[in-house]
Amino acid sequence: MRVRPIKTTITTLTMAPSLDLYGAAEQLSENAKTRCQESAREPGGGGINVARNLHSLGERVMAIFPGDSGNGALIEKLLQAESVPCRRIPAQTVTRQNLALTETSSGRMFHLVFPGSELSEGEWRDCQAAIHSVSDSTGFLVLSGSLPPGVPDDFYGQIAREAKNRAIPVVLDTSGMALNAALNSGIYLAKLNPKELAQLGYRGDWETKSQLQFMAELVRGGLAQLLVVTQGEKGALMATASGEYVQATPPGVDVVSHIGAGDSFVSMMVHRLVQGSSDAEALAYGVAAAAAAISTPGNQVPDPARVELLLPQIRHWDLAATLP
Repeated sequence: MRVRPIKTTITTLTMAPSLDLYGAAEQLSENAKTRCQESAREPGGGGINVARNLHSLGERVMAIFPGDSGNGALIEKLLQAESVPCRRIPAQTVTRQNLALTETSSGRMFHLVFPGSELSEGEWRDCQAAIHSVSDSTGFLVLSGSLPPGVPDDFYGQIAREAKNRAIPVVLDTSGMALNAALNSGIYLAKLNPKELAQLGYRGDWETKSQLQFMAELVRGGLAQLLVVTQGEKGALMATASGEYVQATPPGVDVVSHIGAGDSFVSMMVHRLVQGSSDAEALAYGVAAAAAAISTPGNQVPDPARVELLLPQIRHWDLAATLP
């Protein structure tokens, strides 16, 4: 199944944005001060990461997120410095910071992620209104990241149902109750990981065939038109409403940072769908982008040239004939 939208603007929504701090220390000391060097501050959160990636790929984007006048305004400023179009919805609670710290003596990275900042009903309704106001010319709507305290579990589901009525394809990348509450709401592309697949009821072994059979049941039940389960170094599986069942595996790469791999996958897959690629080709590109991301420091946007270099090394199979 292909999406060939003549409408190309991609809107992303990040309900739990973060100011991501990256630092390094020679060695972490227990029960003592550890002197660190700050290496970068970057705008973060699922949808923001996707918007940054897509912008670097030449797509027209709009990143919508709630944020306060401190960290939230700084996230806005950092996005503007990258020329990423964005809209900050004013919020009162301090926008969170996350920390990624590398211990240089061992090469280990510690990624400390804090809960999203609580939003009032008025604030999350303002975010909802911002999405309702986007043009019908929106090519994709990407709902990515967790829901912070104060936001109802069915928030993404509400937005997805309204977007479906407007013929706007929705991409969903979330977890927990927000994922369960978004079931059967008209999602076009849903990206899960194995833990999230189990959350939806998978109790089988982790063999490819068993997972694909369960994924096929979810697709037939209306979860999404395209359902993807990413599996780290094993690549990704995909089941589609048109009956495609595909596995794509990446080459081995040196892991520098796992931060942003999932967002890079979503970004590249959406980009290729917008460009008219087949679902299977878009999946392969997504796996290549994730492999490029984990071999890149921090939350930097993967180099498209690196993705193209990895693409011929992605192995993918159509497994439809192996399923009942």
